[in-house]
Amino acid sequence: MGHLTMGPVPILLVAAVLLAAGVFGAGYSRDAAARLVAIPLALAAAGLAAVGVSRFGPLGTDAVSGQVLAIVLAITSVALLALGIGLIGRQREEKR
Repeated sequence: MGHLTMGPVPILLVAAVLLAAGVFGAGYSRDAAARLVAIPLALAAAGLAAVGVSRFGPLGTDAVSGQVLAIVLAITSVALLALGIGLIGRQREEKR
């Protein structure tokens, strides 16, 4: 069996599609919860692009740095989502 080889173009294409979906979801939706779901999608696209660029970058770069950045972005997006859900719950309680 042969090895599967992939260049940076498909990875960056998937990242661009995720980013477009996140930006469209955050900009088009009127519901705050839907906007909060779309923002981590855009952050996931940034993490995927960072991993792809660090993997296929020049030989002198460290390939792990993109993975570390992706983990930091994932933690940030989860914290942002938790904060947003808390704020939405608080707004709905104040309206009652």
